Amino acid sequence: MDIRYHNRNRFQGLMVLSIWCISAFSNTDGSAPQVSPTNKEISNPSVMGCLLSLHYDHGDSYFYNHSGLSDPKFNDVLNVDILSGDSCDGIIYDIEMFGLSSLTRYLIGEGSHRQLFTSMLFDNQPEIASKFHEHSCVGILIERLPAGVFADHFQLQHLVNHNVFLGAYVHGDRNLELPSALSNGSIVEVHTNIRSDADKLVVRLPLHARYPPVDSSGYANITIGRPDVFMRCRQKGSKGGYFSWFFIDMGSFSKSIVTWRIPSGYEAHAWVVTTVTFLSALVCSVLIILSSLYFM
Repeated sequence: MDIRYHNRNRFQGLMVLSIWCISAFSNTDGSAPQVSPTNKEISNPSVMGCLLSLHYDHGDSYFYNHSGLSDPKFNDVLNVDILSGDSCDGIIYDIEMFGLSSLTRYLIGEGSHRQLFTSMLFDNQPEIASKFHEHSCVGILIERLPAGVFADHFQLQHLVNHNVFLGAYVHGDRNLELPSALSNGSIVEVHTNIRSDADKLVVRLPLHARYPPVDSSGYANITIGRPDVFMRCRQKGSKGGYFSWFFIDMGSFSKSIVTWRIPSGYEAHAWVVTTVTFLSALVCSVLIILSSLYFM
């Protein structure tokens, strides 16, 4: 009985040693990606147009005709669908209430799982604030994510179910497992309610970094450009189900770009890591096989 117990302990010890061998050489750099500082600039972009519609999914409209994300082509879709709309005259007259006085964007958290914080401050002058109470509005934030970053559509749906967002949609590459080199860009569309007494629109979008290819510097810089922002509004008490869609030009905010610096591994160390990992895995596998044969 004691011999069996002793042999079982030896077997468990060898298994623990084998697992440690594999994990010891496969550990990656855990340093947190660096982020550019808070980008903030005072400006007041203009409202460029509107669209009369109850609901419109901008990403579906684009990817219905395009297989990949291209900024010029996506801008063309927005120009045709939003800026050419002229049928909403008379629905909302006071479009100056959608002017923004500042845009702040930065990343929150550490590691490869972060939150993209976006805060847009309305030009909330007293005469404009009173007009805000007369309308029911929804803010729509559209983020164009490069290949190295993605948003988990399951996580976004969880936030919608808990009333964090009114709606959230991911268009384009939704594969969560692909590395950066094999992935494509995507579009994330977030809908959030705007209270009548709110002076700003705040969105915290959870993002995740993909595994980047190795680089001579040891880091990969991922740049996220400024978002597209829409307002969907109608006057309170108005009859009918139609809304006015307004596109807010972000061209005045030149410093709204966020940079995410992600550890990628040094290209010069690739052959060393590959060789050591292969040898350690081979040795540990042999130990597991020998220990299994010994205690059969």
